[in-house]
Parts: sequence; structure tokens; C-alpha cells
Amino acid sequence: MGDWLEKLAHAPDGVLVFAVALAVVALLAGFSGLRRTRHIENIPTARVRSAPQGYVELIGTAKALDGDPIIAPLSHIHCCWYRYRVEERSGKDWRLVRQGRSDGIFLLNDDTGDCVIDPEGAEVTTEHTRRWFDDGDGWGGHGVHVRMPSLGKTADTVIKVSEKLFGSLGAGRYRYIEAVILDGDPLYAIGRFRTLGSADHASTLHDLTGAILREWKTRPDTLRERFDSNRDGLIDAEEWDHARKVAKREAAQSHTESFHQGPVHTLGKPEDGRFFLLSNLAEFGLLRRYRWRMRLGFMAFVVLASASASMLSTRL
Repeated sequence: MGDWLEKLAHAPDGVLVFAVALAVVALLAGFSGLRRTRHIENIPTARVRSAPQGYVELIGTAKALDGDPIIAPLSHIHCCWYRYRVEERSGKDWRLVRQGRSDGIFLLNDDTGDCVIDPEGAEVTTEHTRRWFDDGDGWGGHGVHVRMPSLGKTADTVIKVSEKLFGSLGAGRYRYIEAVILDGDPLYAIGRFRTLGSADHASTLHDLTGAILREWKTRPDTLRERFDSNRDGLIDAEEWDHARKVAKREAAQSHTESFHQGPVHTLGKPEDGRFFLLSNLAEFGLLRRYRWRMRLGFMAFVVLASASASMLSTRL
């Protein structure tokens, strides 16, 4: 042990710089977990019907809207939200080919009512995460599938480091990673809650229309199929104007019934920069994850800071 510490103390300057950088990252990760833990612990759970205006916590069930479904682009699963990443093997490394996430709206339902969720800008964690590999020349081939629960960014980092040290954990030219929130999943949410009455109906329709258009943009093939009337492979100004009208009509149709029954409740990203969290994990599961991020971050910082101090002491 003493020999190892002696070698570390006299390590090259590059190792010192790397250790300091990792210590800063670990410290930031620790504070990130601490802040999120405090947010979850300190905000009481509200009900949709009686929630106060502003920053709230809601717990319910994810519910897809009627109309065009939200479809995960890799697995083609109908869902409420998705995130995906496609990478191609480049030697020992992986090169990003494409990535994206859905911005389509969906509902959080509890036993008091529905709340429209606009996930744009949200930090989303889900237990439905899949990773698989494909030997084909394109997407959608039949490769070795590895299914595992999402363990967060910490686990992703461990996997990437392991692949660097020991090679790929799977075989195939392409690597696919996809995370989804499914219709019927439990849903935990923290964000900006607004109740929009009849006076705000135009604003509501505008926001929901925009969300529908953002979702269509994530599926360009479907967008062209529906609105490229001259079949030139592009959506021109006139065709986009038609798409806007259709989106507005679909948004109005989706919410006509709820509008006549009462006000429309929405949850989105806070304008003051506070966290916007969505998860299909239970509250205690989410807390456990962020507490582990906090603990591991601070522990790693202590170890790396001590190692950096030891290396720095030999240079003074």
C-alpha cells in the first residue's frame, strides 16, 4: 500500500490534472444529488384538482392522449415519452449516429383529475431502459438484446468505463439505447403547475398545438407522409401552414371535453430554472437514486481530492 501511495505521489502531471478534474465532477455530482433529494423531500404532494399554482409535486398514472400515438422510433412501442440513442462502432469506441427524445404531451391522472404534461426540458428517469446491439447495416436488425432496468447516469458511466477497459459488453456494429414511459405507468412529477380557465383557452390551445408540432418534427418521415402533398420530399411553407391547422384542430379536439367539464391543468418546466422532474419510479425509489448519487459523488471527491493533495505536495 505504501509503495502504491509513493508511486501515486510522484505520478506525472497529466495524472494530477485528470484527478483534479474528476474530483470537480464528483463534487458537482454530489451536490446535484443533494439538491434533488432536498427538492423531493421538501415539496409536499398535491392533488390535481386542488394543487396550488406554482411549483408542485404530483403523483399519479401516465396516460396517453387520444389521436396520433407517440411511438418510440427504435422499438416501435406505443408510449407516453421516449428517449433514444444510436451509436456505431468505431474501433474500440462508439460514434454517435443519432439521438433524440419526444416532446409530445401526455396526461398525469390521479383520482381527482387529469393534468397535461409537457415534457420539454424535463429531467426524466425511467425503469424501462433497453440496450441492444445489431450486426446489420442499418437500424432494426435482429441482434443480441440486453434488457436491464435504468440505473441512471452513474451506471451508464460505469458501463462506458468497463467497455473502455475490457471491450464491448455486446457484439454488433450498432448499439441502441432506448428509454420509455409507458401508458399506465406510475408517474412522479415536479414542475410548474398552472390551471387555465376559459379566459386562458386560446393560450392553452397555442401551447398544446406547439407541443403536437414538436412531436411531429421528431418523426420527419411521418410528417412528410401526412403533409408533403406535392411529394417533393420537403415540407414547404404552404404545407407547414396546413400542418399547423391540423395540429390546432387535433389539440382542440383532444381537450374539448375536458375544457367543457372545467379548467385545464398543465405541468411544465419552471421559468425560474428550478428542476422539472418526471419519473415512473416511486418517490422512495427516486430518493434512493439521488441519495446514492450524492453519497458516491462526495465519497469520490474525498478520495480524488486526497490523491490530488498527495501528488501536489511532492511538487511544492
